[in-house]
Amino acid sequence: MMQEYSGTIQFLDIEGGVWVLTLPSGEHYALFRAPKELLQEGLEVTIQGQIREDMVTVAQVGPVLEVRSFRRQP
Repeated sequence: MMQEYSGTIQFLDIEGGVWVLTLPSGEHYALFRAPKELLQEGLEVTIQGQIREDMVTVAQVGPVLEVRSFRRQP
């Protein structure tokens, strides 16, 4: 099911590195199929996507979020 998640893009240097969306609550979502334009440290965004419960990452930072679209926050 598609949902929206708002937060900050971060690169975590874990197991070779992983891009994540960090929510204001501190929760992390590992990004899957993120466009290159999204992968900018500190970028404030809202991502529309789907949690992939059938996937895990080596970094194990949190659920995998498959990115469908995103918009920058003002």
